[in-house]
Amino acid sequence: MTQFRTIALVTLLAIFTVSFSQAALAAVSAQLSAQSIDELETVRLTIKVTESRESQSLDLSALDKDFIVLNTNTISQSRFLNGRGQSWVDYQITLQPKTTGNLIIPSIQVGSEATPTMTLRVRALSDDTRQLIDKLVFFETTVSENTVYVQSELVLTRRLYYSQGVQLYSDLPGAPVINNAVVLTLGETKSATIQREGRPYGVVEQQYAIFPERSGSFSLPSISITASVRLTEGGRVSRKGVRVMTDALTIEVLPVPTEYPPGAPWLPATNVSLLDVVNPASDTHQVGDTLTHELLIHMEGNIGTMAPPVPMDIDESEYRIYPQAPQVQDDTAGDTVKGSRLQTHSLIPLQPGSLALPVTEIVWWDTTSKRVRTSSTRPRMLSVLGQPIVDTPTQLEPLQTTEPRNAAVSIDGPDPDRYPTVVGWIVGSILFIAVLLGIVQRKRLQSYYQSKASRRDPLKRSHGQLKQHMKKCLEDADYAALHRLLIHHLEDEYELPGYQALEALGRAAPDTAEALEALQRHLYDQQQPLSAAHQDQLRLMIESLSSAPRREPLPALPALYPQHG
Repeated sequence: MTQFRTIALVTLLAIFTVSFSQAALAAVSAQLSAQSIDELETVRLTIKVTESRESQSLDLSALDKDFIVLNTNTISQSRFLNGRGQSWVDYQITLQPKTTGNLIIPSIQVGSEATPTMTLRVRALSDDTRQLIDKLVFFETTVSENTVYVQSELVLTRRLYYSQGVQLYSDLPGAPVINNAVVLTLGETKSATIQREGRPYGVVEQQYAIFPERSGSFSLPSISITASVRLTEGGRVSRKGVRVMTDALTIEVLPVPTEYPPGAPWLPATNVSLLDVVNPASDTHQVGDTLTHELLIHMEGNIGTMAPPVPMDIDESEYRIYPQAPQVQDDTAGDTVKGSRLQTHSLIPLQPGSLALPVTEIVWWDTTSKRVRTSSTRPRMLSVLGQPIVDTPTQLEPLQTTEPRNAAVSIDGPDPDRYPTVVGWIVGSILFIAVLLGIVQRKRLQSYYQSKASRRDPLKRSHGQLKQHMKKCLEDADYAALHRLLIHHLEDEYELPGYQALEALGRAAPDTAEALEALQRHLYDQQQPLSAAHQDQLRLMIESLSSAPRREPLPALPALYPQHG
């Protein structure tokens, strides 16, 4: 029994010794490459974890107060010495101080262990050295305005100046990321060489157009690059690493001014012009010709999606009108954004004479002169020739099909008085056969096109199934597919081409017109998101769609033999 206790005690002691040795070996240590550096120099912090082969992600956020973490390098190593294996992980962290003085490097957690705190002394540069560096490489940041209106354009210009002997270690950052704002890059990055205060400089310029979407204020974030400058101190030439930064700017965003007409779509810009053309460009047109009317809304200082849709208020007794999908474009090649919206309508004149086209007006806010302005098209008259188009069907004259009771009968030959009756009977029979053949041909064509549509799109066979697909597209935010399926459904619903069918739905259900317009704006510009309210309206619209097409009955043919009371 005593021997058993001795063995157990020795075993426990060995286990404790091994565990203690591993705990002692699995240590975390930290070391600085230097205890004192100049303001522009960097220091390397090395954290060593022994008895470990797996690296882990370190939380270095505690260093952000006084240092810029330039890079982090992780090295895992292992070796065998005297038959014993060793392994460790080194974390090499390059730091650049943000300020001068005695800076504290805080403790960093590594697994269950933590590094000790350390102190680094950072010596300040002399005023002469600082002024010299500021002349060698620096940023200039300008904005077109310190105060802008909501959804109007703010132009941000960055310029980096660097003299001879300066080496740039990083590219210029891209477009700034700003919450609740649309940011577009203007043109390409420009490079040039200039003379400034008798010193040659290379210049790199970037420009951005910023459109804030909310009133209040926002900050233009600071950016930085790393570079190396050549300095001469005490007769010695040396290179110093520097970080060049821009200052953060705060911009005030004003709301829509009170003098802007209530109910008018808000449109801030530096210039808005309207141009309309009619094709074909001819002095005269014929009744029934298909004309194309194009209205171009051109803006300087704003994007094309800000241009409001302009309805064409036209006399329907003079024209038939068929709108086409608008085209929205942005030109960002210059120093300002130039947006445009092209609206196209097909017009068919119904009456001869001098027919007027309506004058189109747009109210907008001039951000330069700070006042309300109105742009409009010039009055236009079309000279139309021909006969008016009448939609009412022409009635056939009644034919005499019975003989008068007192008609004389000739036994020697045909009676000339009976010719109208015989001719009328023959003509009536021919017309009756022609009408019958027309009805049969119409039925055959309807059957052909319906079967062709079913083969082209299997979803047309089941409107209930089509509604389910539209709901799924709305849930998945697949708005392009939703728009296509909706067009398919409405073409069967109203027997009209796609966009005319959409307009018919908008007239039948005015509550959905705004949602349909928002859907089409989103398809032309992904930066115009669908709001939750618009999505709810589209969901209700899909629910309200019929599960079977409500086609209008075909127009009745005129009576072959009308009965006159």
